[in-house]
Parts: sequence; C-alpha cells; structure tokens
Amino acid sequence: MFMRTLSVVCGFTLRSIHIFAYQSAIGAVKRDSGRTIEAVSGVLGAFAAVAVAAAAVSSPVIRGNTATFVVAGNPSDPPRIVADFNGWTGGAMTPSADGRTFTLTVPLDPAARIEYLIAYRDRFAVDPGNPLTVPAPTGEPRSELRMPRYRPLALPATTTRGAVEEVSFVSRDGQARRVRVYVPHAVGNTLPVLYVHDGDIGISALKLPEMLDSLIAARRIAPALVVFVDAVDRHADYAPGSAFRSVFTNEIVPLVERRYPVARERRALMGLSRSTVGALDACTYSTIVFTACVLLAPAIPPVDFPKVLPPSGSRLRVLIAIGTYDIPLVDDARLLRSELERRALRVQYVEAPEGHNHTAFRARLPALLASIFPR
Repeated sequence: MFMRTLSVVCGFTLRSIHIFAYQSAIGAVKRDSGRTIEAVSGVLGAFAAVAVAAAAVSSPVIRGNTATFVVAGNPSDPPRIVADFNGWTGGAMTPSADGRTFTLTVPLDPAARIEYLIAYRDRFAVDPGNPLTVPAPTGEPRSELRMPRYRPLALPATTTRGAVEEVSFVSRDGQARRVRVYVPHAVGNTLPVLYVHDGDIGISALKLPEMLDSLIAARRIAPALVVFVDAVDRHADYAPGSAFRSVFTNEIVPLVERRYPVARERRALMGLSRSTVGALDACTYSTIVFTACVLLAPAIPPVDFPKVLPPSGSRLRVLIAIGTYDIPLVDDARLLRSELERRALRVQYVEAPEGHNHTAFRARLPALLASIFPR
C-alpha cells in the first residue's frame, strides 16, 4: 500500500516538476508527527522526500469550520492561495521558520466547495497535496476543496432520452446564429419552454440535456422544451438594449414557436453570468411575455439596474442563484434582490457556499428547473 501511494505521489510530483525543482537543495521536510525526513542531495532525493511527506500529510487540512493550506515554498518566490473565497486575489501565506513551508488558514462554511490554485510569481499550479481537481471554465484544471457537509450533485439514472434538434437561423441582417432545441421523449399537446442564453455553455459545460432527461424521467420536473441560443459576441449580445435583444425576441422566439408546441403562458428565459444582463433586459422590454427570468450567477452591476430592471409591480417572477464565494458578484446579487423586492416583484433567491464556476452553476440547476417546470 505504501509503495502504491508513493508511486502515485511521485508520479504527480514529476508532472509538477516546475513546482518542486528548487527543493533539489539539501533540506528537511517535516512530518505532522514532528519527525523529519533526512535530506538528500540532488533532484531525485528531493522528489523522494516530497513524496514521502505528501503521503503522510495532505492539504488542505480541515479542522471544524477551518481549512489550512500547506504548501512547500521558497522565500524568493513565496506561494499564495488564490481561490473562490478571496475573489482569486491575495491569499498571502505565512512562512515557517526555515521558509520552506507556507500555510494559510481560512474559516469556511461547513458545506462549502472551493476551487483554488497555488500562485507563484509567474505561474499557477494545482495543489500537489490534494488529489481533487475540477475543470476550470477556461484554462487548466483547478484544485477542489470539499468541506465535510458538502454533497456533490447526484442525478437519477435513466435510459429515456430526449432529442436535441438543430434549428437553422440567419437573422434579417444576415447574421447566422446557432439555435438548438431540446425536445423531451414524451411530447404533450403543448409544453412549457425555457430559452437559454449562452446555449453552447448550457449544452457542453452544464450538460443540460442530460440533466433534463434525468429529471423528467424521475418526475421531478414536467416535460419541457428548452431552446439553446448561442452568443456571437457575449459582451455585445448581452449589453442592455443590444441589437441581439430585438433579434432574439422578434425573430428567434417566433421561429421556434411556429415549429414547436409551446405553452406560451409558461415561457421562461435564463442567463448565466454575463448573459443574465441580456436575459433580464429581454424579460423587461420584450413585447413577448416571459413569466419567469432565471439569473444564474448574475453579473449585473448596480449601474445597470435602471437600464434592465422591470418596473414596480411587474408580474415577472425572478429566480436568482448565486454563490456565497462568488466574489465580488455576490454583493451585487444581494443588492439586486433588495431592489427587485423594493419594486414588489416576486423573487426567489438562493445562495450556496460555492464560487463562480460551471460545477457550481450545474449544481443549482435542478432546483431552478423544478421551480419553473413544476409537475
């Protein structure tokens, strides 16, 4: 067992050679028990010392509601922890007396799930003491910390599959845009519909079609159509009052609803992150009525509130899901909730102890879908 563990750790160390190359100098690596591993010279000796220490001590160390990150380092290039909980900035660590080990202790929600990286002067790296990694929205994987009360998303298995159909679309001004429609396995006379901005993310990263199959088969949501509309330019498309708003509401929605059996009194629109601006803007100003607007990890700054928020007394229902560690967006989401409630709108607000990433987004979806597609 020890040799297998050592082999795994050494393999990881070799893949992360740039992190540990400086440890080829003679030194000692301390165990938690206080015993030391005698230093050996040369790169291979340093790798062996690191491997044995990593086999004995994992990072982060969780005690109660705190997590302590432990990283081997060098005072000339001290490591930092950049993570959801600090908005991916800061994260200065405290060096040991000999400057070879750095630590950072942070309080966390007992059900938190945190993504993080170790930052050096000119690079980022996953935590060699932590085997858990997750894909990042962009770039290389990140390390993942799971607090004791965190529970990962689990969906019921099913063999019943809906279909994702391509809908050819070119706007009146000649711009092609990808539109796909999820059609459930069992189609009724009419079906509620959810339009999804950032459709490519909804399909590829959030795997919404597979989730819909599972939730519908388990009777946790009603069968529904879901329309995935890709962005051409996320910044321009989802700006308040954009040209895309008109294309979406005056061209894409009518095209879809001529082809599919839509229950128009049960029409919702969802955006995620940047596209929540465009979603709320469309729900507020479109001549087409949306009964619900889903804002997943909204990135709507207060300066845009006067441009996109519905007027007082609007019948629109707004569902907001955000991470407690989605810093700094969570502060704006709380202000958004308060302003919508001040305008007497119906608001459903959920905060979960996670950050701004696809794993967190996906975990919020079952509850949001159940709310807009109740059986």
